Amino acid sequence: MSSEEKRSSEKPAQRLDLYVIARIIVVLKEKGSINKTNLATTAGLAYDKLGKYISWMLEKKLINSDENGIITLTGEGTRSYEELVKWIMRYIGRVRFPKIS
Repeated sequence: MSSEEKRSSEKPAQRLDLYVIARIIVVLKEKGSINKTNLATTAGLAYDKLGKYISWMLEKKLINSDENGIITLTGEGTRSYEELVKWIMRYIGRVRFPKIS
């Protein structure tokens, strides 16, 4: 099977918003460690939406989650911060957080 055939038979990639990933990384970088509820609130995400990002970030080894649900950045997550968030800051100007009412 060619690599093209493999790609077409694989599950389609999840559609994730890089800006949301950047917001999650910023919160984790600033807080160090945080539970999922506080992470969702601080990043301006609905708790159920956060779940798909947490799953993806765990799979990519950007974060760790302990048995109590405390989330922390890994070394790879910190490198992602340095690359992704700094790129956004340079070209966009800031990582926006939605207003929480």
